[in-house]
Amino acid sequence: LEMGDLIDDATFLTLDSTVASLSDWGGQHLFISYLFTRCPMHNMCPALVVKNQYLASELKNENIHFAVISFDYLYDTPSVMQDYYGILNEQYSNMTFLSSVGHLDDLNLLTRQSGMHFSGVHENNIGHSMRSVLISPEGRLLAAFDGMEWMAGEAIQRIRNFLVMAH
Repeated sequence: LEMGDLIDDATFLTLDSTVASLSDWGGQHLFISYLFTRCPMHNMCPALVVKNQYLASELKNENIHFAVISFDYLYDTPSVMQDYYGILNEQYSNMTFLSSVGHLDDLNLLTRQSGMHFSGVHENNIGHSMRSVLISPEGRLLAAFDGMEWMAGEAIQRIRNFLVMAH
């Protein structure tokens, strides 16, 4: 999709196995990131979690929610993700970790619309692009943060600019 286009709603599982839709955070901007728990590259998925923690902490009083979605729809069950991220999920009221187990169609739709790519889940040889996206309260794609090089401080400024424009 192009910037400004609408993202379709999608559902995933929270860490307590409740079904959650992206629209559940309607009225808020949504910052979506993708990862998988078994990522062996410390500068990729684990670093993305740290960036999201920082963003969630710095923007805790803003109209934004952080959704971190695992694209490992075979291994990353809610209980596996609870083991990895449960403490963070409780610590940050504006950040939610989501499992895609049982929600492959929604995962494929959302990743395709947000320009994120992954492969090799069935072969246990996972490859993926690094992309986080900012979605407006109306569900419009506003911004993309690609690769591993984007800095959290710069992202905060970009996000705040969108938050100000929304008022």
